[in-house]
Amino acid sequence: MTFVCVPITVRDPESALADAVAAKSAGAEIVELRVDDFFTGDPTESDWQTRQIAGLVTDAPLPCIVTCRAAGEGGGYSGDPEARAALYAHLASLEAPAGHPPRYIDVELASIQNEESMRSWVESQPRTSLIVSMHDFDSRPADFSRRVLNLQSQPRAAVAKVAYRARSLRDSLELLDLARDASGPTIALGMGEFGLMSRVLAPKFGGFLTFASLRPATATAPGQPTIADLLGMYRFRSIGRATRVFGVVGWPVGHSMSPLIHNAGFDALGFDGVYLPLPIAAEPTDAEGSYASFKGTLLELIHHPRLDFAGCSVTIPHKENLVRLAREQQWQLDSLSNAVGAANTLVVARNADGSSVLCRVLNTDGPAAAQSLWEVVGDLADQDIAIFGAGGVAAGIAAALMQDGVRVIVCNRSDARATA
Repeated sequence: MTFVCVPITVRDPESALADAVAAKSAGAEIVELRVDDFFTGDPTESDWQTRQIAGLVTDAPLPCIVTCRAAGEGGGYSGDPEARAALYAHLASLEAPAGHPPRYIDVELASIQNEESMRSWVESQPRTSLIVSMHDFDSRPADFSRRVLNLQSQPRAAVAKVAYRARSLRDSLELLDLARDASGPTIALGMGEFGLMSRVLAPKFGGFLTFASLRPATATAPGQPTIADLLGMYRFRSIGRATRVFGVVGWPVGHSMSPLIHNAGFDALGFDGVYLPLPIAAEPTDAEGSYASFKGTLLELIHHPRLDFAGCSVTIPHKENLVRLAREQQWQLDSLSNAVGAANTLVVARNADGSSVLCRVLNTDGPAAAQSLWEVVGDLADQDIAIFGAGGVAAGIAAALMQDGVRVIVCNRSDARATA
């Protein structure tokens, strides 16, 4: 089972406890108490702050991770390293009736390596299990492989955690593979919009847990979904090793309603699939670079051995790129896609053992528009219909209408594009 953890930024214990209660009601199994905005390390305040944190851990309705994240890894703590180590030592030593220790304490790998006080505490075999973590809020670290090896070699780590800002969907695939291939419990998550895949698909790849915020404003990392979206829209509890993966490819895609619609459809049908936003970056002034990004990412999704990628909707600006790729790869193209040079649907089918892949590319924009008009107008033959716009969707609709004998008028800001 992959746990759902709600991170709670502690600024006052009473509000944090209320959020922990709300997290349990929302379906979380564990909460992370982020105390780095509360615990200062100031000797005049440390004892009181430590008691408040200990009381919060004891009173919380769910098992707790306590994290006092160092400023160097995106946290709010910049105080005395020895004070932070003393906080952890106190929490780990709690016994009834004074309280009980947190289920986990999160310690950065860099702190173990660079702070003598933290290293000494970690090596003292604390009773509380340790999550040893590494974070990069900017990008994939250049020395990522070396850091992972150092992380996995920590003898006191009950759980290894890796999080960095994903630069593309391929980074998410790397993180998912890391969780799947790890020898022990591992959290491997991408931050930002390219990292959402790694968060939602954690149970498919055996991740130890994933983080989901109680509300959008309380996310502790970019790209973190809300628990309502994770459990509701993405049907996180139904995702397993055999779940097939679909999505909407475009740039940008964060605004798309497609995940809401398709996941609801999967749920109604009892279908073992999940539909995700799949952003593939594009640069308007670099068509070839955008195509290379689209091609490389889509082929990796299709041929990943454990993703079970079964198809996608394709929206702007990649509709023409899909047809270009289909022609290069000799995929099946329907007549409308071939005629207009733009498509919006990729269907990926595999044989029983997964050894061969069949890809079909379709344009459903045109038939959908023609059918909708037919239902309202009736017979379309000899009608005059104006289309505003001259992109890939417009081309598909124009071609489909002309097949039905419609006279099409194209209106567009660019005369050259309209003529083409």
